Amino acid sequence: MRSSTTLPVLATPVLAAPVLAAAFALLLSGPADAGEQHRTIQAASPQPVAEVLRTGGGTVSGSVAAVGVNWMTVQDDSARTDVRMRGALPQGIAQGAPITVTGRAHKGGLLASEVILADGSLHRPSRDRDDD
Repeated sequence: MRSSTTLPVLATPVLAAPVLAAAFALLLSGPADAGEQHRTIQAASPQPVAEVLRTGGGTVSGSVAAVGVNWMTVQDDSARTDVRMRGALPQGIAQGAPITVTGRAHKGGLLASEVILADGSLHRPSRDRDDD
């Protein structure tokens, strides 16, 4: 008697479905993991300046030690760092004033993504160009 080829043909899609689903899920998860290698998780609460520089980014809270047009130096008890911002700094930043900055480590300092002034106002730099 001849063996039937119908059973393997019908069984193959049923058995292959879980394997294909797992492979598809793995392919979808790949790009997300690859992108996370270049991103920094921002701290929910301020961290010491030295720790933020060591980990590659986060939020610091300290006082302004020096001010320029698009940079400032922020210091706390652990360290001091230059903070750059795309465009000009917001009005109201003065030497000695308390400040909170969220950003990522960039060229030995921080590149600010958010600045909170002593009065509580939030400032975000424009995103129309990239200084990287």
